[in-house]
Amino acid sequence: MFDQDIWRTQIAERLNAFARNPRQDIQLTGTGTILGYLSVRTLEPFLEAFQREPVAAVLALAQITRDAGADHIVHRAVQMRYQVALLLERELRTTPVLRAAIEQLMLSLNVIHLARQRLNSSRDEWLRLTLLHELDVYGTDEFTQLRRLLNDPGWQLRYDAIRSLQHRKGYYTSADLILLHDSLKDSTADVRAAAARMLGHFAETPPLNLVKALVRVAIFDCDLKTRNAAARALGTLRERIVSPQLIDYLSICLTNEDGFVRSSTALVLAEIGELASAPLLINQLMTLLTDEDPYTREAAARALGSMGATGASREVLDALTQAVQDQDTNVHTAAVESLARLHKLRATHPQVVSPTMREAVST
Repeated sequence: MFDQDIWRTQIAERLNAFARNPRQDIQLTGTGTILGYLSVRTLEPFLEAFQREPVAAVLALAQITRDAGADHIVHRAVQMRYQVALLLERELRTTPVLRAAIEQLMLSLNVIHLARQRLNSSRDEWLRLTLLHELDVYGTDEFTQLRRLLNDPGWQLRYDAIRSLQHRKGYYTSADLILLHDSLKDSTADVRAAAARMLGHFAETPPLNLVKALVRVAIFDCDLKTRNAAARALGTLRERIVSPQLIDYLSICLTNEDGFVRSSTALVLAEIGELASAPLLINQLMTLLTDEDPYTREAAARALGSMGATGASREVLDALTQAVQDQDTNVHTAAVESLARLHKLRATHPQVVSPTMREAVST
């Protein structure tokens, strides 16, 4: 049954495309402003639910606001369902009670947080400043809570709180772990990156929920700096966190239809290194050397070079040798460096290299 949790989840799903190209997604939605776009994304799940289960939809709305704006939304629900972008953006300009209702919905459903969470630092600042500028069109007595949220300097306080955990030297209290877990989902990239780095200093075996959260950040976060920080933390913790379940999950991510996910997963494997040198993963990485996405090919080449003795096989060396011919400079460089690394491994530990593999490396 439709409720606030489902509503919030569906908003988050609709914002996924926003992370890749915010301006394009705004245009595709049919709106001309960030406020209009976020308002559409906020109302879409309600409008769809209203067609299927109107009572549940209205109850979910009433739990957030029962003011005149809520009545306006219900009254216009059928028309908005088919012309949501056009009608909503126009009525936001002309209907104060609707603006008040939209503000309450955005705040209660964490829409601003969900949107900012999907942006890197520069895009986050663009969204914040642009949205504040759009709100300036309205009187100072409107959207006051949204303005306060957008002007909130609290991210710096959260960032400093995480940095202050350095004195723990990796021995964190329960409260520290809650702070770090929540910070991995923060709307500010700098806070997420700081939390990931701090988890890399974990002195003991981190709880499973933190490992899962860190893996998600390393693979799916929209900010490159944050993904790299999380991947390095996983690499530091590798001997304490690698499990068959983690290997299976990374294997699934390597076959994701999104090149962004495939490349991020390969970079995580590069950090984990030899502990992730399962034959299945190595075969998948070799396949990714011919992926359509150059970032994925580069990441796969780097990951293969970190697989240790298991990666120093004839098949891997042949695949990397072929990758050296890649027209993308970064892929070429990654393949050359990985070949050199595996060649050095062969020279240092000849006992792990078969005669056929020696022949492959020398060619």
